Amino acid sequence: MLMLAALFILKAAAQQVEAVQRTLITKRTASWCPNCGTWGWTLFEGLIADNEDKAVLMAAHYSGNYETQAATDITDNFGGFYQPRFFLNETDINATSSNGSEKRMEVKQAVDEAFSQMPVANVGFAPVFADNTLSVEAKVKFFQDADGEYYLGLYLLESNFTGYQSGIGSDATHHKVLRYSFTDDSFGLPVVNGPVSAGAGFDLSFHLEIGAVEGYDYEVAGIIWKKENDKYIPVNTWSTSDIGTGTATNEVPGVLSFEITPTVATDQATIHIDLLHNLPDATLDIFNVEGRLVAHIGKDVFTRGTHTFPIDRSTTGNNGLYFVRLSDGKNMTTKKVVFQ
Repeated sequence: MLMLAALFILKAAAQQVEAVQRTLITKRTASWCPNCGTWGWTLFEGLIADNEDKAVLMAAHYSGNYETQAATDITDNFGGFYQPRFFLNETDINATSSNGSEKRMEVKQAVDEAFSQMPVANVGFAPVFADNTLSVEAKVKFFQDADGEYYLGLYLLESNFTGYQSGIGSDATHHKVLRYSFTDDSFGLPVVNGPVSAGAGFDLSFHLEIGAVEGYDYEVAGIIWKKENDKYIPVNTWSTSDIGTGTATNEVPGVLSFEITPTVATDQATIHIDLLHNLPDATLDIFNVEGRLVAHIGKDVFTRGTHTFPIDRSTTGNNGLYFVRLSDGKNMTTKKVVFQ
C-alpha cells in the first residue's frame, strides 16, 4: 500500500463518534456516458443538494477518465450494470430519465427516516496531511449489540474540478468523485468478526500517499461495511472535508528522545524513550503497514527517565515495515522499524 512515508504526527484530539445514522448514496458513472452527463447529472446534483447533511454521496467512475478500482469493486458489489445507476446504500433505486423527480423525493424521505434512527455503529476521524501523506486515526464505535464481520473503508472524494463529461463537454464541474481508496482492498480493514457489545470501540490507522491537499476540494469518507456471504452491506457512513496539517517528530510534550535501534533489524530491535516528566496516560503500540494494531508494548509505565523495550519478530509476527507509535492521549509520535 501507499504507506512508505512513515513519520507522521497526528495532532487531532481524541475523536468523538456521533450516534447518527447516515446513508450512502452512490452514482455508478463513466466520463464517456452521455446519460451520466444529462439526466443522471441533474439527478445527482439534486441528491447532493437534498441530502448532503445527512448522507455521504459519491460518484463512482467504474470506467473512463476518472476510473478507480474502488469504484468498480463497490458498484460491482452492489450489482451495478450499465450507467448511470443510483444506489441507496446497496439498493438500486431504478432511476430513469423519466422518473428523476419522483426518485429524488423517495431518496430524501428514506435518508430523513434513517437519520432519525439509532445506528448500529459509526466512525469518526480527523485527517492530517504531512510529508505528502494523508493520515487518518479512525475510531469505530458500536451503539448496539451486534454480530458479524465488519470492515471500515476510507476513501478520498474530490469536488469542484473541471474535466470532460459526455453530455456536457470538457468544462464539466464534477462533484463527489471517488478518487482513491486508502487501502488496497476496496472495502478497507477488518474491524471485528463475531459478537460485539454496545459501547465497544475499535481504533484503526490509515495512510494515503498523495502529492498535496492544498488547492483541492477533498473530502475523506468512511464507510462501515458488514460482510454477508460475498457481499458488503453499508452499515453507516461519515465524512469530513476538514483536513489538518502535521509536523515532524517529538510532538508528545516531555519526550527528550524517541529512537529505535537498529531501524533495520534481523532478529531484534530496541525502543529507547527518554522522558522529561511522567506521561500518566501514555501508550506505546506497533502497527503494520495496513494500519492494524499488531502489539501493545507499554501502557501507564512512562515515568520520568529512560525506558527501553525490546521488540523482535515474535512481537510483530512477520518480516516487513512496522510503525511504533507513542501517544499521550492527545499527541502522537511515530517511528518506523523494518524486520528482514
